[in-house]
Order: sequence, then structure tokens, then C-alpha cells
Amino acid sequence: MNALSWGRFALVALVALVVQVAILDQIELIGAHPDVMIVLVGAAGAIGGPVRGAMLGFVLGLVADLVLPTPYGLSSLTFVLVGFAAGLVRSLPGDRDGRSAQAVTTVAAAALGTMLYAAIGELVGQSGMLSREAVFAMLIVTLGAIVIAVPADAAIRWVLSGADRAVSGHSMPAGGSATR
Repeated sequence: MNALSWGRFALVALVALVVQVAILDQIELIGAHPDVMIVLVGAAGAIGGPVRGAMLGFVLGLVADLVLPTPYGLSSLTFVLVGFAAGLVRSLPGDRDGRSAQAVTTVAAAALGTMLYAAIGELVGQSGMLSREAVFAMLIVTLGAIVIAVPADAAIRWVLSGADRAVSGHSMPAGGSATR
């Protein structure tokens, strides 16, 4: 990724954090709320592949952990795994580059990532995270992800647009040959 992509990503992460804290955290249904951060991680993997999904997931996890009462790094660990897994789905044989396949992968990653977060939380000593409330949280995050997936996918596409361009400014495409 180039500097422009990182700048775009910083803007998306900041806006997502503000939306999460100011709006989504106020929408509470059966003790849970939608989570835009994990949806963005699913989108990063579904669109960018496993390496970018893990890399952007790590950063988004650090940002998300700024406002969570859990151990710092718990979201990052979870989001790295979620972004990588969503990216692996993209690399499976078949056509997974369509926008509908990316949206479905984004929603599934958010749902499974919510349960993974609870499971890892239990493993690191946060008792009570893997409970009935975690199932409710997964349901609410999934419902929210259905609504948030399309704009999240668009935001990640915008972040990654031009990410593979050579930083030198030359017009030779990455992986191409100048002799052809």
C-alpha cells in the first residue's frame, strides 16, 4: 500500500470510530450493538486478500481497543485472524471477486469474528465473555453487518484503489514487463 492508501485508511478508521462511539454504541438491542470496526475488517479481507486483511485488521483492532474496556490488543489479535480468514475465502477457487460475494464474506466475517472475540477473551482471562450474551451480540452484529457491509466494502475499495501503483511514479504496471 502507498502513502495515499494509508491516508485514506486513517480517514476511514477515524470516521468509523466516531460512528461507532457516537451512533452505533447508542443502539442497543438485547444487550448488544452493531460493530462497524469488525465489518470493516471483514471487508478488508474480502476485498484486499489475506495479507491486507490481516494488516488492516491489526490497525483497526488497535483503534477499536482505544474505546473498549477489554485488554489492549484483544481486538487486534481477533481482527488479524478475521481479516486473514476473510482474505483466504477470497482466494478459494471460484469467482469470489464479485461485489455480492464480497458483501456476503464481509457479513460472515463479522458474525464469526464476534464469536472469536468472545472465545479469545475467555482464553486470556476475561470471564463471562463466551456466554449467552455472546450469541445475542453475534446476532446483532450480523444484522448490523447486513446494513453496513455495502458501505464498508465501498470504503475499503476506495482505500485500496491505486494501492498497487508503483511509488516511483512510473507508468509500468506492477508485475508487467517493459519489453512486451
